[in-house]
Amino acid sequence: VLCNLAPTQVLFSTETFAMGVNAPARTVVFHSIRKHDGRSFRTLLSGEYTQMAGRAGRRGLDTVGTVIIMAPDDKVPEEAELRTLITGKATMLESQFRLRYNMIVNLLRVEDLSVEDMLKRSFAELHAQRAMKGHGELLHAGERLLRRITALAAAHAGRPCGCPCGCVFGRPEVEEYYELVVAVQHLTTQVHAAVMQSPGAKQALSPGRVVLLRSLHGVPEPAVVLRMGSAPTPPVGGGRTLLRAPSGDDQGTKQLYVLALHRGAGPEAKMKVPTETATAQQERMKASTMSMGMEMKRKDDLDMGLGKLGRVGSRGVWGTASEPPPAVPLPHYASVGEVGYALLLVPSEDILSITKSKLKVDAGEVLERLDLAAVARTVAGLQRQLDEPLEALSNQELKFNDVDAVEAYQVRQQYLSEMAKFQCHQCPKLPEQYALIAKRRQLAERVRELQYRMSDQALQQMPDYHMRVRVLQEMGYIDDEKVVQMKGRVMCELNSCDELLGSEMIFAGHLTDLCPEEAIALLSALIFQEKTDNEPVLPTKLMEACDKVRHLARACGERQLQCGLEISPEDYCREVLKFGLTEVVYEWAKGTPFADICMLTDVPEGSIVRTIVRLDEMCREVKDAARLMGDSTLFLKMQTASELIKRDIVFSASLYVSKA
Repeated sequence: VLCNLAPTQVLFSTETFAMGVNAPARTVVFHSIRKHDGRSFRTLLSGEYTQMAGRAGRRGLDTVGTVIIMAPDDKVPEEAELRTLITGKATMLESQFRLRYNMIVNLLRVEDLSVEDMLKRSFAELHAQRAMKGHGELLHAGERLLRRITALAAAHAGRPCGCPCGCVFGRPEVEEYYELVVAVQHLTTQVHAAVMQSPGAKQALSPGRVVLLRSLHGVPEPAVVLRMGSAPTPPVGGGRTLLRAPSGDDQGTKQLYVLALHRGAGPEAKMKVPTETATAQQERMKASTMSMGMEMKRKDDLDMGLGKLGRVGSRGVWGTASEPPPAVPLPHYASVGEVGYALLLVPSEDILSITKSKLKVDAGEVLERLDLAAVARTVAGLQRQLDEPLEALSNQELKFNDVDAVEAYQVRQQYLSEMAKFQCHQCPKLPEQYALIAKRRQLAERVRELQYRMSDQALQQMPDYHMRVRVLQEMGYIDDEKVVQMKGRVMCELNSCDELLGSEMIFAGHLTDLCPEEAIALLSALIFQEKTDNEPVLPTKLMEACDKVRHLARACGERQLQCGLEISPEDYCREVLKFGLTEVVYEWAKGTPFADICMLTDVPEGSIVRTIVRLDEMCREVKDAARLMGDSTLFLKMQTASELIKRDIVFSASLYVSKA
């Protein structure tokens, strides 16, 4: 008002003055860039600074607005702090929409708008609702593809797959086999660290050890360890990996060179087998060996000065930069006769089981020279291992004792044993059938996920809604069919306080035995929400009523906790009940002057006035509730209480709106 009527030279104000008031200034001065936010002192946020500093400069009068930040006691803020304050990003808007009991009950009483529709229109769901269109298109595409895959599987069901074991497509046991594979992979992630760090595994994973490997198709395949690998660097020139000496960060990334049996086709880009003649292959290998020999000589000369590095051998030491590279880029898929195999560099996470079996294998001939005879012997040895179920090393042999890991390891080995008993376990066409089932399962899971995201159950506050509905049902506000009862209709009338506790107070009769002065003083505990250190001095009857209300509040908190809401009964009681102005309101209702009641508390006068004004509003709400219940005694009591507090300066007309 003063800014509009007359020129004001200096105005001292809080930051509230800058929040939407049309009162620009030539210069804005900050006494400090720190503030108390009600809990502790902190630096102003960038958005708060911009809002206040933006007042500097009057439209049409000033070309430049000046902002000054004072430095009391020569404590100049740091440059980085000022830079963040001035150029930082604005605070992200967060939705403060929260479900309340009376909101739920009110929405249940109408048919035109549901709680779900209200939640969808909240700011918290804005981004999720915008993404709905894209989710809908993905869902329709996924459903069409799922129908095609299901129709394809149905069309091939019952047809023989052409393998020697006489399997047919669509056998139910392949579905069961898939479930076991998924369970094994899940358990492997749980026990991997314990197994691979055990002394037994470090000794067992030496060249020639037979392991079960998670293959390209997901089906477990037997493999033989050729040698240990080192941590990979990014591929160069189309190769899979480039070996280097392991650093301290690489010790947990163990890799192995293996030769694995492989059913089905490999990746198209990786399936090319060298077509050079035997003579050309020998010449290439000879040149490579000579070059490698010269490089190894340089390495040996360097090692003389630096000391011996770990070397690959039968002891299973992890690889170093002195290892000769594989003869072909990995992964390499090929076949010997009708049996497919793959040379791979795999992480230890892909090992599903370490077996007791070992093969005599020449890793150099297989990996570094790709000698076909050595490869054929190794593949034949792996084939012979399939005649009997592969027996895995026990946790005692691997020497790890973690209780959870041992239990998961034993369950995993049991699943692997069950998988070996399936007729389809050794079927050459298993990867094809497995891939179809895996694709269908993954697509179905994706479709279910999209359906859930587009449903009402995916709303952020839907779990909170269900828990609050359960509270209302158990406390008698709505029935099992979500039909609003009398208690719910009364709750709809209360908007000035915690509606659950307020309704319980009315139906428990805590206001019935009190006089109007005591009743309005008791209701002030629901309205007043500030902190005060003063303990009220109350009459015995009013003090007993306060104790009953505390007990009732704890009971309400316990019931909400039982229904799943994350509420502490004691915290709930302290949050909704504050008796700091109970004595003040009681004395005011008895006719005590305003100056005298201000001496009873340390609460500011403005808070006292605001609380009493809101109490008058609550009296009207309780009167409406009493009329709805047919309780004339409570109605008259609230009417009298409203008349008692509605007097003097508390209800004087505002200077801003009154006429001169």
